[in-house]
This record gives sequence, C-alpha cells and structure tokens, in this order.
Amino acid sequence: NVQGTANGGNGGANNGTGNAGDGASTTLANAIDGDTTGSLTLTQTATGGNSGTVDSGLNGTAGTASSTLSKTSSSSFLDVEARATGGNGGERDDASGTAAAGGNATSSATASNDAGEARANWTGSTDAQGGSGGLGRNGANGGAGGNATQTANASTTGDFTARTFGVARGGAGGGVTTGNNSSAGAGGNALSSSTATSSGNGFVSATDQAFGGNGGALNSGTGTGNGGDGGTASSTVSGSNAGIQSVTANSTATGGAGGASFGLNNTSGRAGDGGVGTVVSATGNSTGGGSVSVTANQTGGAGGTGFNGADAGNGADSDLVDKVFGSTSGNLTLTQTATGGAAGDSAQSTTPGGATGTAGNASSSLTASNTDGGNVTGTSNANAGRGGNASGTNNVNNGSTGGTAFAANELADSGNVTVRATANGGNGGSAIDGNAGDGGVAGLMVGLKGVSGTSSGAGTTGNTVNVQGTANGGNGGANNGTG
Repeated sequence: NVQGTANGGNGGANNGTGNAGDGASTTLANAIDGDTTGSLTLTQTATGGNSGTVDSGLNGTAGTASSTLSKTSSSSFLDVEARATGGNGGERDDASGTAAAGGNATSSATASNDAGEARANWTGSTDAQGGSGGLGRNGANGGAGGNATQTANASTTGDFTARTFGVARGGAGGGVTTGNNSSAGAGGNALSSSTATSSGNGFVSATDQAFGGNGGALNSGTGTGNGGDGGTASSTVSGSNAGIQSVTANSTATGGAGGASFGLNNTSGRAGDGGVGTVVSATGNSTGGGSVSVTANQTGGAGGTGFNGADAGNGADSDLVDKVFGSTSGNLTLTQTATGGAAGDSAQSTTPGGATGTAGNASSSLTASNTDGGNVTGTSNANAGRGGNASGTNNVNNGSTGGTAFAANELADSGNVTVRATANGGNGGSAIDGNAGDGGVAGLMVGLKGVSGTSSGAGTTGNTVNVQGTANGGNGGANNGTG
C-alpha cells in the first residue's frame, strides 16, 4: 500500500489596502509507484492552497490541484486512486469587487492489470473537488466555485474483474454577508468520465457521478442582490467484457442547487437558478453473452429560496434522449431517468414575499434494440420538479405550478422485449394568502415517439412482448390561509 500526499500552502491575509497572497498550486504526475505480484494499492492526493483574505486590495488566487496516476502491472490485485482538491477562494471585505474564486481540481486514474482485478478511483469518495468561492462582505460579491474534472479507466487482460467509481464535484459558490447590490458566486462545474473493460470473462462494474456545486447564498444586505446559480454537471460511463460475467454501467449527473437570496430590504433581487445536469452517454457491452445493465440518472438543480421580498430561483429542466446503449446475446437492461429541479420557494417574515420559482420540466425518450439478439428490458422515466411554495405571514404570492413530465419508450428486438415508461408530473406549490399551484401535466409521448415494443421472434419462437405505460399528473398544492 503506497500513499503520497502534497498540500499547497495557503496565501497570506491582508487587512489593509495591500494585496492578498496566492495559494500554492499542486501538481502530481505518477509521483508514487510500487511493484508486486501480490496486492498493490496506490493512492495519490493533491490539494491546492487557499488564497488569503483581503480588504480593498487585489485578491489572491486559490491554488489548483492536479493528480494523475497510471499503473500497469501483473498483480493479483491493483487499485489506483488519484484525488485532487482545489484551494478555497479568499474572503473579500470591501464595498466593491468580487471575492476570489475557488481553485480547479483534476483527477485522472488509470489501472491496467493482466494477473488480477483492476480498480481505478473505485472507493466512491470524491476524486476531484473544486474549491469553494470566497465570501463577499460589506458590498463585495461572492467568488465562483472551482471546477472539477475526473477521469477513471480500469482494464484487465484475461478473465479478471475491472471496476471504476469516479466522482467529480464542483465547488460551492461564495456567499454574501451585508451586501449592497451584491451577488453570490456561482457553483463550480463538474465533468466526469469512467470506463471499465475486461478483455475476457471478467465481471465489470463502471460507475460515474458528477455533481455541480451549489450557488452561494446572499445572506443579508440591501439592494437588488442575487443568489448564485448552481453549477453544471456532465457524466459519461462505459463498461464492457468478452465473457459470460455481468457488465454494469451507471451514470449520474446532478446540477447544483441555486443559492438563496435573503436581505431585509432586498425587494427586487432573486435567488439563483438550478444548474443543468447532462448525461453524455452510458454504454455497456458483452461480446460473450453476459448480462448487461446500463443506467442513466440526470437531475436538474433546484432553484434557490427567496427570502423577505427576493424572488425565488428556477429549477432546471432535464431532458434525456437515447442516452443508454448496450448489446449482448444475453439479457440487456436499459434504464434512463430524467428529473426536473424543484422550483425555489418564496419565504418571508414581515414583508410580502417575492415570487416563487418555476419548476423544472422532465422528458425521457428511449428508442433502442439489442443488436446482438438477446432479450431486452427498457425503462424510461420522467419525474418533473415540484412547484415553489409561498410561506410566511402576509405572503400574498402564489405557489407555482408543478413541472411537466413526458416519457416515451420504443424497443425492437428478436428476443423477449419488455417496455416500461413512467411520467410523473410535479406537485403544485403551497400558498398562504395567494393561490396554490396546480399539479404538473404528465404524458406518454415525446415528440413523435410513444410507448411500444416489437419482437421479430414473437409468435414463432415463443418470445414475449410486455408493454407498460403510466402517467401520473401532479397533485395540486395546499392553501393554509385566505387564498
């Protein structure tokens, strides 16, 4: 077990008119190594330094972090872990300007083994973490969160297991305290890709997850300040083998939540919008006839809450079109789920609240077949975001309508075919003295696609076709006052 860690130093603070210090960046490229025919685990960790706090001078720059680790071996077991964390941006205490952004982080792990199992970034912990943006005080804006990029690749030659579980998280946007027409920082973006491959009859598990950073919150102040928008997330996954062992490939992309906007006199600002999640593709293949399961989960970020007169943020839409792919002469299972972000809520204590946000819509359309002729089961789900709630004494604003959801699924194959499609409209938001929101519409149609299944072997070879479609409209919101 070999471990190596490098931490960049923090930049110095400046409490006058001078400039803040930079955090040190850290780059590790194959800085550790090991050799054995037994079990080998390599863990390399890089962390960028935080930038210093500043008043009216120039910001320091947060340190970036990069950890790249690649190993090819003939070991009974190989695990390669590369972790990177960007430095946090320094606080800014001034009537103008923007606090420092968080540092970016990059992780890349490659494991190749011809004598046993190979794992790359497999632990499920965060492999690439963007740094948090700095806090803005007394008029300064919050800093943006740092971006995160993760790549994992595990491969085996022969009948050996290959596993990956890559995770990237964007940094949180910096908040604002005692702002004056100030805006909080946006969350950092996350980009992740993971691949696992066995050249023979090896079990394969590939999981990839990307999470956009949450936007910063405007905690107090005056004027038209805004909460930060959530960061975007992008995920790609692939798994394959050449035997009868199973292959699983799972991709998750979740946009960051928008930051709240909260100020005593902030009557025309707004909270941040949710970030967009994007599954680029999820692919699984077995040329030896192993069972293959491929899953894609894509979620839009929730809108931020608007307090004391600020408008709420909007939830992000989520649309999936043919993002899961697979082939095997055995059983193929394809599942994709699109989830819209929840609308931001309107909350207040003594003044009329701001408007509730708009709920994220969801659509999922899947058209697929098993090109190698095995059985295929496909599931297409669309779950819309809920409407925003209006709460607090004297809040006359309306709850917003739940998001719309539409699902379609058309499968064709020569084996057994099972088709499932489900659409769930979002629930309407609740209200006090305004009107509650209506539930969102749901349907089983996306464009010209509907819900159907076809087997060229049905009726002649005893193959079956099973088709199920369900659409559930959202519930209307409750009203607990005069609305």
